Amino acid sequence: MVWKAEVPVVITTDGIYDVSVDGGKFTFVCQNYSSPWIECATSGESRYYPPRETNDYHTITADWFKAEIVGNKLSVTFDHNKDYNVRSLELSVTAGDIFYTFKFKQFGRN
Repeated sequence: MVWKAEVPVVITTDGIYDVSVDGGKFTFVCQNYSSPWIECATSGESRYYPPRETNDYHTITADWFKAEIVGNKLSVTFDHNKDYNVRSLELSVTAGDIFYTFKFKQFGRN
């Protein structure tokens, strides 16, 4: 899968997108698949899945982030981090036989 950020974003050398303590929105466009979907998201010991029981494979909403795919566009929105701890998120998307994992690190308060 080939993804391109809609606007330039800071990515570290280890492939992790930095998220401000204030949160924010990241938008990516899949260049070679027209309708990927979300497989799952992982943060620490927590694992999140789209609400598959309603046949929704395109949205995950948690208490501090939301991921949504519409067509070939992925949006990931992070809320303000009110904690002192860094939050990490790995978001896996798929188009059937191919997978891609986005990695994010959100800074905590100072």
